[in-house]
Amino acid sequence: MIDPKRIDLPDFLVTWYGAPSRSATPLPDSCDWLPDPLKEWHTLTSRWEKRLTFTTTMIPPERIRIAEDGKAIFMVDATGDWRWCIDPDDPDGVFDAERYEPWGRNPEQLTEFLVHNTVREVVYGAAARVRALAVPEETLTEILAPMVEVAFGAWEWPAPGYRIFMGGAALAETVKADSGPGWDVEVVASEFDRLSYLEGISGVRWRR
Repeated sequence: MIDPKRIDLPDFLVTWYGAPSRSATPLPDSCDWLPDPLKEWHTLTSRWEKRLTFTTTMIPPERIRIAEDGKAIFMVDATGDWRWCIDPDDPDGVFDAERYEPWGRNPEQLTEFLVHNTVREVVYGAAARVRALAVPEETLTEILAPMVEVAFGAWEWPAPGYRIFMGGAALAETVKADSGPGWDVEVVASEFDRLSYLEGISGVRWRR
């Protein structure tokens, strides 16, 4: 497995989004209380004008506020139904929950969590993307042969049990099929010709 700590986020962003187009935007002094990994993520990603998140929204750091329960939400999903927060008394931790549910501790520390979310968002924002449903186990093994799983912590959102793989110029996300046997799989790259090897795998109906 790939250790998430080995993923260099600046290099990763350049690989998938190209070179940054502007200088980093300094955070205002009002953000000094935020954990360093979160400040560093916002400062780094401010160098790209391109959209970097697609299924989640990062709350602008100057708008993050501590609620009555002592937590501060820093990210929400696209529908606003799932939320992620930090606790100033536990700056390395991440907590998450569906709306109206109690907070639970995420299995990842904040630094790894931010890498995890950044990598996963590429699956939904890459220029070249194909999807197949209910792929048999043996066929999935063939699809993922050029890749290695990333040892990210298990999230409950968006679906328990999904996994992320990286290799060469491709990324893949897999999750158990909603109904019946097999796996639903998304494979992405910066260009469709980098996914050409998938055409030689029989029995798979790819959708763009």
